[in-house]
Amino acid sequence: MILKNDYFCRMYFIKHSFYWSLILSLLLSSCAIKKNQPKRLGLVNNDYFSGLMVYNPTSKETLIDYNSELYFTPASTLKLFTLYTSLNYLPDSIATFHFFESADTLYIQPQADPSFLHDSLPNKSFQFLKKQTKPIAVVSDTFEDFIYGDGWQWDDYQYYYMPEKSLFPIYGNVCLIKNDTISPAFFKKNLQSTTNMDLHRDFFANNFYYNGTKRFKVPFKTSLTNSINLLNDTLNQSVSLSQFNSEKLKPYISTPILPLYHRLMDESENFMAEQLFLIISKTKTGKYQVKNTIQIALDSLLVDIPNPPKWVDASGLSRYNLTTPKNMVYLLDKMINQFGQEKIFNLMPRNGEKGSLQKWYPADKPYLYAKTGSVSNNHNLSGYLITQKGTLLIFSFMNNNFITTSSEVRKKMNEVLQDIYHKY
Repeated sequence: MILKNDYFCRMYFIKHSFYWSLILSLLLSSCAIKKNQPKRLGLVNNDYFSGLMVYNPTSKETLIDYNSELYFTPASTLKLFTLYTSLNYLPDSIATFHFFESADTLYIQPQADPSFLHDSLPNKSFQFLKKQTKPIAVVSDTFEDFIYGDGWQWDDYQYYYMPEKSLFPIYGNVCLIKNDTISPAFFKKNLQSTTNMDLHRDFFANNFYYNGTKRFKVPFKTSLTNSINLLNDTLNQSVSLSQFNSEKLKPYISTPILPLYHRLMDESENFMAEQLFLIISKTKTGKYQVKNTIQIALDSLLVDIPNPPKWVDASGLSRYNLTTPKNMVYLLDKMINQFGQEKIFNLMPRNGEKGSLQKWYPADKPYLYAKTGSVSNNHNLSGYLITQKGTLLIFSFMNNNFITTSSEVRKKMNEVLQDIYHKY
């Protein structure tokens, strides 16, 4: 009897040992496949620094994890943080200014709205001002922020992507130069010809230069006085500075927020990002400081972020910014969980249509809903990928410190994304 029981025990052990060995073998095989994924995809190289995380939000499974917790310069992919923060703290419409109308004067106090007289954004406040027959008095406010962010390239001051932050933006804080003409025409007296192809504006003053037939946008030096002068010239009526009692001022709601978000994402407009954070800061802290909004977001919206980021501006212009692919995936997962896939996808750039994403990652129909981010020697892409099978994946693909051309890096990234699209 003892021998019979011993026989069955041995047979039971042998049988189930086989099953457990098989399961263990499959698990190890799966781990080996995942571990070898980066090498198979060509991510492991000595030419530059890469990181990739691919996550399935439905199964909660990480499919690819390569350097996902190491820090990268995110460039404009940081605008995903800006979008998420803005969605949480800004209403559906905002005010260009607060106003009060007395018997003989219209008083307005600017609110940092980036859309006023912007060439591509709806804003009804100018029509409101244009109908006025009374003199307009602009009420000043304290503007605590610096015109540029920490870590911005000072020598980019004359390029379209780096307008100054300001209390009273007008024309997007840029002018358009073509041949010997400039818009707004207020600056006509400051425009002159030059043979220096690299010079568009003096550093300290609004002296502008044109060369040949090139068309380009140039940021102008900002101040409240300069904005008043521009508004005076555009309206062709009296506009002056005032110290009016601001307690009587009420908001003039003029600007739908959704077009600002599209401009932020589709055009990757740095100016839009910074001004949105100034508005949130003023609402939440009473001060115009981008860093205040960043701190609020970190303390309340992103308290469980996997890797503490180095976050210094709203646009991603600064090379001081540092975050990880894992952080980007975490943020993108939070966005669709909180606001829904449809809303977020409608705000994201996509391939399969016109635009830079289609140029760099071409497709017959959209399967990438993602934000690019590029500064010299760095190119990143973070967003959502719908596979050939219809599976929703979240990914962050970051590449820093390359000395090859960005087109070569994007070509390699496209190959990897195509592989993921077909495999999953």
